Amino acid sequence: MPDIASRTLAILSLLQAQREWSGDVLAARLGVTSRTIRRDFTRLRELGYPVEAARGPGGLYRLAPGTRLPPLVFDDEQAISIVLALQTAPSSVVGLDDAAARALRTLKDLMPPRLARRLQTFEVHQIDNAWDLAPPKVPSGMLTCLSTAAQQLQLVSFSYRACSGDAAEDVAAVVEPYKLVVWSGRWYFIGYDQRERSWLSYRLDRVENLHVPGWRFTPRQFPADDVTAFIQLQPDRGDDSDAWPCRGTVRMDCPVELVAKWAPGGANLAAIDESTTRITMGAWSWAGLLGLLCTFSCDFVIEGPPELTAAAGEMSRRLARSAKTGPVRS
Repeated sequence: MPDIASRTLAILSLLQAQREWSGDVLAARLGVTSRTIRRDFTRLRELGYPVEAARGPGGLYRLAPGTRLPPLVFDDEQAISIVLALQTAPSSVVGLDDAAARALRTLKDLMPPRLARRLQTFEVHQIDNAWDLAPPKVPSGMLTCLSTAAQQLQLVSFSYRACSGDAAEDVAAVVEPYKLVVWSGRWYFIGYDQRERSWLSYRLDRVENLHVPGWRFTPRQFPADDVTAFIQLQPDRGDDSDAWPCRGTVRMDCPVELVAKWAPGGANLAAIDESTTRITMGAWSWAGLLGLLCTFSCDFVIEGPPELTAAAGEMSRRLARSAKTGPVRS
């Protein structure tokens, strides 16, 4: 019986790692006959695992989608990966914190002592970084709705709070959903807006009254090769104007493609011409905001607010004094 049980678990683990296996290959790998393998698969079906078999030399076996999630088998490295993922998962989806905690407790309770001792080395404590603004949370039902609509080629309609600098307005949208994206902790989805007749990205925390009216659409070819670059170059990609205590706008002598790649995820930007970009972003202090802007090592003109201009004057005087100071002697 122990041999049967361990072999059954080994087969299950192999089927989860690779979609399809030959019966002869499994028999050779496990050191048994093909007839024994066939009995093992009968046993798996009796346990509720949806195993499919194809006729032919040696037979082909694979796990098929079932009506319920059967018990899963993980090796040590897979178990450790799942525990680490549950401990470090971003909490940007409403309602998943408790589910993740329960899954983590279940895994730890079921682990053998040797693996539990090993996992003690991987206890993770997350520390908030003052420069990383916590991303807005989105409801899990919204993710499910958009993902299902994209898969079934169904239009979605919603009200969207579009932001441009410090201004915001609610607009109605009818969109062909394409893909969900997480960037810098913020949830977006990409789709073709039928009213605007263009591909756009939308911040999910700004979507309200999401509805699937039941209209289907014919899929289009996404025009960009790089989804990341597409999201980064959207002018309405960043945080709302009140997300940071200090927020300003500058005109920067730098191409928008370069600014988009290196600017914080919460920044909004727009191309003025091929070599000039307008960028609006925030920080915890005016000096900190200027420090972020200076990392681009290019000239920029402050468009507002006055507090940022005043801080720039004070920083320029401070830097001038620092430049005149001789080397520090110990």
